[in-house]
Amino acid sequence: MDQVHHRALDALQSFIALIDSSSATSPRYIANIITNATSSPQTYVFAELLERPAVQALRSSDTPAEFQSYLTLLEIFAWGTWQDYQQTPNLPPLSEEQARKLRLLTLLSLASTIKPLTYEALMTSLSLSAPSELESLVTTAIYSSLITARLSPATNPPTVNVTSVAPLRDVKPSSLPTMISTLTAWEARCGSVISDIEAEIAKIRADSAQRRQKEHARAVAIEKTLEKWNAESMEQVQGGNPGQGQGQGGLGTKNVGWKPRDLSTAMRERGFFGGGSNKREFDDDGYFDEGSNDFDQHGSGMDIDEGAGARASGARHSKRFLGKKS
Repeated sequence: MDQVHHRALDALQSFIALIDSSSATSPRYIANIITNATSSPQTYVFAELLERPAVQALRSSDTPAEFQSYLTLLEIFAWGTWQDYQQTPNLPPLSEEQARKLRLLTLLSLASTIKPLTYEALMTSLSLSAPSELESLVTTAIYSSLITARLSPATNPPTVNVTSVAPLRDVKPSSLPTMISTLTAWEARCGSVISDIEAEIAKIRADSAQRRQKEHARAVAIEKTLEKWNAESMEQVQGGNPGQGQGQGGLGTKNVGWKPRDLSTAMRERGFFGGGSNKREFDDDGYFDEGSNDFDQHGSGMDIDEGAGARASGARHSKRFLGKKS
């Protein structure tokens, strides 16, 4: 669509060159240029032509009335509609090319303002009597890249579905204050949205920084707790096994369990050879039954049978397993 706008501007340059020439001093000459510009099939924008001093000179009271109306006609082609032309008196008559051009320009304006764009509304606004005339006009607009649309004559009501419109209408000067007000309000809303977004971003960053600080503090606390626990565990291990921290029989830095130097020494320390109530016989768990004096000094774990008649009753005691089972 932008290419269509550029082509329309390029097509207007030849008419601007004629207006700016030294021979453009006669109102009739300027009126002829306006007629040719509005009849050309490639020209759809006219604001640059309207700004020329020679064209604005037609508004002067010294200009004959028959030529003053050409300035009004050019303004209608720039931003007006077919109905504006119908409702404005004393305008020059339109040729067939001018009438088709003005209807096409009006179609662009209607496509941007009327939803849905029905056959009936278009035929009324464009003074067309038959649907075929409207369909021919819409087809011309589509193939000229003025609009992107699809005809739907079978729907109820029949409609023209327009999806895009070329930017080929000039802006009416009196509508500029309204446009400026609308754009100013839109800018204020955008600024408010941007401020809200920036505030939300700042909040997210602050929450993230606070969360990182908490995680760091938790990690430091866990590390200190582990260091304290390790130190206490080491003190308990070293304090509970004095003299065992070094040497072959010691624990070193690992608590691998108590290990006696040999079995006889361990049993002697526990009072197995002193007699009395402290003697215990090794059963299946590796301990002596109380009251037994038999002991395999070699720690061989052999079974010992008492001979017959060893006791007054002559009964044979059960076998006792000496030493710790391997």
